[in-house]
Amino acid sequence: MNHIKVYILEDEIITQELLKQTLENLNFKVCGTATNAKKALEEIEFLKPDIVILDIRVDGKETGIWLGNQLNVPFIYLTAFNDVNTIKQAIKTTPTNYLVKPFNNKDLFIAIELAVSKIKNASQIIIKEKDKNIKILESDILFAKKDDHYLTLYLKDSKKLIRSSIKGFLELVKSNSFIQVHRSFVINKNYVSAFNIKEIIIEDNCIPISKTYAKAFLKEIS
Repeated sequence: MNHIKVYILEDEIITQELLKQTLENLNFKVCGTATNAKKALEEIEFLKPDIVILDIRVDGKETGIWLGNQLNVPFIYLTAFNDVNTIKQAIKTTPTNYLVKPFNNKDLFIAIELAVSKIKNASQIIIKEKDKNIKILESDILFAKKDDHYLTLYLKDSKKLIRSSIKGFLELVKSNSFIQVHRSFVINKNYVSAFNIKEIIIEDNCIPISKTYAKAFLKEIS
């Protein structure tokens, strides 16, 4: 599995080095480390790891839970905190696992393998493009916009046009990350960076919310 890249957020240097050594002994590649959540986010966006390991209380104002809320890849919490309140906050960010320090190699291996399994089983859709079938990971879809009998899928780095209604698209995708917010828009809630009762921001896109869907959206995103 040496093609799987792991990033580590850990402010204890000794633990960071032990994690790095353990993961490399298990044939995973550690592509980066940080002790600060904001710095980690910048590096993760550049390095594009497959899995991230997060401590919760780290250097700086922001926590590992704050960072977990920003991630679109599988991540694991590894922390000394096991109180009910911290665990509840962490679970809301949907990690693949929650490990309490001190970790043992077997538990770490199981946690990483569960994250790898999530990657392998990532939901995808298949669309027609001219004479080819194109696979698209559902996690790469930022939002979809209806235009007559077609939907434009806005991806991380491109757009794809498919012949479908919004209802048909929501029946096609397996992920529960997609929410209809307007008669012409479906969004992937994992990419929402800001919102109010009238609009949603996803990257540089401003997407309207209609009154019909506002209550359900606010309940889902909060």
